[in-house]
Amino acid sequence: MRVGIELVSWLSLGVVALGAAQSNVPWPAIPKPQHAASTTTAVTVYPSSIRKGLSSEFEKGSADSALVFQSVGDIYTLDYGGDVAGKPIFHVQVAEGNPQIEVKYTEAYSGLLKAEGDGPFAFANALAATFRVETFNITKTGDLSGYFIQGSQRWQSIKLIRGKKLVIQRAGFVSSVDQSPLSSMPGYFASSNSTYTDIWALGPRTQQLVCYPPNSQTSTWEITSNGAYIRGQKPATTARVVNMSNYTLSFETMIDRGGTGWRVDTEIDAIQATGPIFVLTSEYPTGSFANTDRILLPPNTLVLGRGWSLQNQTSLPGYVLDKFPLTFNVTEKTWHTIRTESHGDDTYTVYLDDRRIVHFNISSYGIGNPNPYIPGGIYKSFAFGPWKDQAAYVRNVNVTLGNSENVYSNPMTSPDVLVEYGVQTNTQYTCSDSGKRDRFSWLGDRLISARTVMVGSQQGEFVWGPAEEAFSRQIGSGQIPINTLFSPLDAEGTLIRTTNVDPLIVDYNFDFMQVIYDYWVRSGNDTFLEKVWPRMVMATSYAMSRSLDQKTQLYGAPYGSTGTPLSGEKGQALGPANTVSMIIALERMSEMARFIGDDSAADFYQTQAQLSRSAIDTLLWNETAGYYAATMGGIGYDLMDIAQVLLAGIGSEQRQESFVEKLSALRVPAGYINGTRFFDTPGVVDPYYMSFLLEGLALTKRTKLAQDLLDATWVPMVTRNRNYTGGYWEYISIDGTYPGLDLFTGMSHFWGSYPTVFLSEYALGVRPTKPGYSTFLFAPLPGFKTEWVHGRVPTPAGLIYAAWGSNKQGKIMMEITAPSGLQGTLIPPFTGSYSVGSQKGQSGDYTIAGGAKVVIVEE
Repeated sequence: MRVGIELVSWLSLGVVALGAAQSNVPWPAIPKPQHAASTTTAVTVYPSSIRKGLSSEFEKGSADSALVFQSVGDIYTLDYGGDVAGKPIFHVQVAEGNPQIEVKYTEAYSGLLKAEGDGPFAFANALAATFRVETFNITKTGDLSGYFIQGSQRWQSIKLIRGKKLVIQRAGFVSSVDQSPLSSMPGYFASSNSTYTDIWALGPRTQQLVCYPPNSQTSTWEITSNGAYIRGQKPATTARVVNMSNYTLSFETMIDRGGTGWRVDTEIDAIQATGPIFVLTSEYPTGSFANTDRILLPPNTLVLGRGWSLQNQTSLPGYVLDKFPLTFNVTEKTWHTIRTESHGDDTYTVYLDDRRIVHFNISSYGIGNPNPYIPGGIYKSFAFGPWKDQAAYVRNVNVTLGNSENVYSNPMTSPDVLVEYGVQTNTQYTCSDSGKRDRFSWLGDRLISARTVMVGSQQGEFVWGPAEEAFSRQIGSGQIPINTLFSPLDAEGTLIRTTNVDPLIVDYNFDFMQVIYDYWVRSGNDTFLEKVWPRMVMATSYAMSRSLDQKTQLYGAPYGSTGTPLSGEKGQALGPANTVSMIIALERMSEMARFIGDDSAADFYQTQAQLSRSAIDTLLWNETAGYYAATMGGIGYDLMDIAQVLLAGIGSEQRQESFVEKLSALRVPAGYINGTRFFDTPGVVDPYYMSFLLEGLALTKRTKLAQDLLDATWVPMVTRNRNYTGGYWEYISIDGTYPGLDLFTGMSHFWGSYPTVFLSEYALGVRPTKPGYSTFLFAPLPGFKTEWVHGRVPTPAGLIYAAWGSNKQGKIMMEITAPSGLQGTLIPPFTGSYSVGSQKGQSGDYTIAGGAKVVIVEE
């Protein structure tokens, strides 16, 4: 449960809620944070609706109903009302005829209509289920628990696929995430427009679903005296030996259920997966799962695949290349020896118990070859992991080179195997991008979400914790992993896994420096800044050396043998968007260096930032067309170029206004497409990019555009239909009617969570100007359309209570109470005079002294 020293101190402040006992203010009283009882036991969550059959209709009064299965094919739909996460649990009351159940999980309801739910999610083996369908053998009454964490789902179906009668008294999840009520968080926001209240709440709930304390995300492997017991999941790789050629991988395996699986020559934690996939199926003895897909996986067969898995999933292509039937039975509960020879020329030979069962050339299939345009992924190794619902032991793994040299030997019986393969229970605070998929800790995606944490829960451990996790994996060059597993890593794993995505998105290094700056400003945690400062300097030096083009002073240094200019997450090489990431990071580094006392470093960062600012303004401005080009010499612009130019204040106000006018050409119902180069293939609306734009519009007081964007992109996420999850979505369709990547979309995804920050810092208007809110602004956006807003803003000194709205006379009132020791500046969202108590005719800014309530009324 979420109780810590900082939270306890905030809850004990006892600040009087604004609006209480005041009938003349337009807003209701601001509630105090509710006390959240601490518990040492796991919390089980249960559905809010249970309905027989497949249906998205809410069944009133059904939450406590038993699930009674009378015949094979009976199915129930369980609706949790919003996303939950954890290990499934079933309280079995009656079990007759050796029943088996098929259980599906999905965030959007339509996943229940698909054979694989909304999965599989084979991008990362990240301490959760790869597959979104699980089969359970029920052998007795009592509690039956699943092994894997299911990362996030609103919907669940349970179907009887074998047996005579089954009664499940209750089904639910033993939660793997924080279930504290949002009302217990120190941060809070509400509006007369309840839609904005709901949008703000998406942030804290998404945080609960994707940010994890130590020991909460459990291992996906078990280590036993018989070796590693591995259930069906994305194969997990070792980094102990890499990039071998002409070698033999041998191991012993005992199939416990269904089959065993492994890979060779596969990329480690990269964004490609091109080595062969092997799944060896058993003879499927009596009692095997009734729903086994015998077309995909025939018995006694070696199935050959490539890509991310054997099944395609949106942006994770998967292929079945071939199926090789065996002439003998592959028995379960018996040890077998498998040898896979990788000959170094795309040919492979596989032996089972010294019998050659296949020889093939993988390139001859012409599918799934490496994409030469995707950088990174230079390190490859082998991996283990069976297919869905399979389970097998693996032991005595050896790798022998063509010259007979043994370069790897592992009995797979030691606990450190979990660390080697990146599947150990997490030991540090970490944040994922999404609950169900993309379960890496992505370095730059925290740029938005870290601020969401600080204005909502103020749980700094979910900002400094993932930062410490990243710094603990920094290597000598200064490089920090762009993405990293939640599992602890050994020395080899740290080195290989840290470097393997480079140089895909070096701009994330600059974003990470901003994350720490933003945390420092909102927390006032000087100690943490001083602790990590040397590592920040190393990381910034590395990022500049990799990305700064010395000829132009833009982001886009040449890399690789072809000298291709480096691009990044936000835009094109030698363009505004990524260059601005560098500029803002350098300016933040300069400010932090001044605080640390390193004036020479501060001057250096500031000088370079100014050079790059000038470069954008002089090299990229298209005077004729009135925009900053997306890349040098290019025609057209990207959405992120506009957002970043606003955030950094590049160029004159006239140029900025001209550039903002170009937004209209990118407009779609759900927001904006990503740029002029996407006119013919608009694809989706990206809430991550929209977050940058929303902040840029707010920063430059373009209120109407900002509020229109807020409504277009994020209102669909709080519409109470079958797609509602209570979390932010990763992508949205251009018409705003469904998740942008359909079932693949992460619907509790943290990277596009800026509206929570926007509503607290610009709609309500309370934001820091110096570390720890020692000075702050109370400056709502002029012209923001709502009758009233109010909220709590957590600071290290306590809670700021603030509100504003229009009274019965149509005049704006503002009210704020800040903790003693803080000083604020109130900037009214109107021109003209106002009164402060008995003081009439006030105008301009007003100084707020902490410890006393300030009320102003427009005259």
